[in-house]
Amino acid sequence: MQKMSNIYESAANTLGIFSSPCLTKVELRVACKGISDRDALSKPDPCVILKMQSHGQWFEVDRTEVIRTCINPIFSKLFTVDFYFEEVQRLRFEVHDISSNHNGLKDADFLGGMECTLGQVGVSTPPLPPLLLVLILNILLC
Repeated sequence: MQKMSNIYESAANTLGIFSSPCLTKVELRVACKGISDRDALSKPDPCVILKMQSHGQWFEVDRTEVIRTCINPIFSKLFTVDFYFEEVQRLRFEVHDISSNHNGLKDADFLGGMECTLGQVGVSTPPLPPLLLVLILNILLC
């Protein structure tokens, strides 16, 4: 099975998403604070999915592990994203409650999410060496 980062790179190359050379890789670590659950009987089992926009379409880049029964998860999964200086790279972080024993989204509840650009989460000019950002997502409930 192909790793998500390899799938992302393959899709990026095939679709011609980015025309400028990659300047650096950015590592993003995600945490959520105060997640509300739609199920009053149990706490959520959150998972964060990172998506990127290309040609008006969103595609999944990677996802975190599922942390069971937690409203303030700190995920150990690092998202590694190539930073392209002259490109606006739109990111979407979606939080889902994965209630089953697998990571599928078919039966998952969407808890909320946020959109931003990679530049908004702290990438500077000129680019720094690979950096690690901890994002605390303020989830807007739908």
